[in-house]
Amino acid sequence: MYRETIRQSIVEIVEPLLQRQGFELVELQLQQQKGQWLIRVFADIAGGISLEDCRRLSLEIGQAFDAEDLLSTTQHRGRVAAVTESYLVLHVPPDTPLTIPLPQIDHGVVELEFT
Repeated sequence: MYRETIRQSIVEIVEPLLQRQGFELVELQLQQQKGQWLIRVFADIAGGISLEDCRRLSLEIGQAFDAEDLLSTTQHRGRVAAVTESYLVLHVPPDTPLTIPLPQIDHGVVELEFT
C-alpha cells in the first residue's frame, strides 16, 4: 500500500512536468534499495529523446521531488544492532543488516516492545 501511494505521488509530479514539455511518461520503476528509493523514469518524445533532454529532465524531476519533500520520510522497522559515531545499523526482516549514515537521519522514533 505504501509503495503504491509513493508511486502515485511520483506520477502526479512527473507526468505533468513531462507533458508541459511535450514528453510522454512511458514507464516508471520504483525500487527500494538499502533504505532509499531508486526511481527510474522512462520518457519519450516524437523524434526521440536526446542525452541533453535526459540531463535536463533528471535535474527538473529531482528539483520537483525536493520541492515536494516527497521521499524524506522513509520508515525503517527493525532491531538496533549497532550504533557508531557515524552509523545506525538495524536488522530488518528477514534479519538483514541495514546501515544508515547518521547525517541522513533527520528525526526518529524509537518504539520499545517487551515480550
